[in-house]
Amino acid sequence: MTAFLQLVVFMFAAVNPVAAAAGIRPRGSAISPTAVAAGALAALLFAGGAALLSSPILDGLGVEPETFRVGAGVVFLVGGASEVWRGGAPLAGAPGSEHRSAFLFVLLALVTPAALAGAVTYGADRGEFETIAAAATVFAIAAVAIGARLGRFEAAAGAVARITGGLLVVVAAGLVVSGVRAI
Repeated sequence: MTAFLQLVVFMFAAVNPVAAAAGIRPRGSAISPTAVAAGALAALLFAGGAALLSSPILDGLGVEPETFRVGAGVVFLVGGASEVWRGGAPLAGAPGSEHRSAFLFVLLALVTPAALAGAVTYGADRGEFETIAAAATVFAIAAVAIGARLGRFEAAAGAVARITGGLLVVVAAGLVVSGVRAI
């Protein structure tokens, strides 16, 4: 597996687009494609900003990249365990047909603590632009999954979300071990 593909897999696990797609259950009609695209683009701006600002963020926190890697591993562990536990559980409430609320639901479903921690740690370790490209790939997959209304396939989507959560737990263990060894 190439380093970039590995990074895409790690970011996929951090964002868990299947859980996000399964968790968004719109009232009435489907979420508009414009709202989905805008939400995914806004999520990319957050993650891309975290990746681009990874060095200033780490400097501001006063931590080395290796130490942050351990912290990101803990965030991944909690996020992965949560997804294993609940799967693609619906978000609190459901977006109406109004564009603004659908946009916010998509944004909040994709910008997870694990996604932002991953953007910072991978931006510092692997490079900002490679991390942004991986995040863009994952958010595009998420937009397609949300547009496909995976909530209709609740059992299958929940199973894939749980498996992805398990993958995130494995990635978390790797980050923690790598960070501790580097310290």
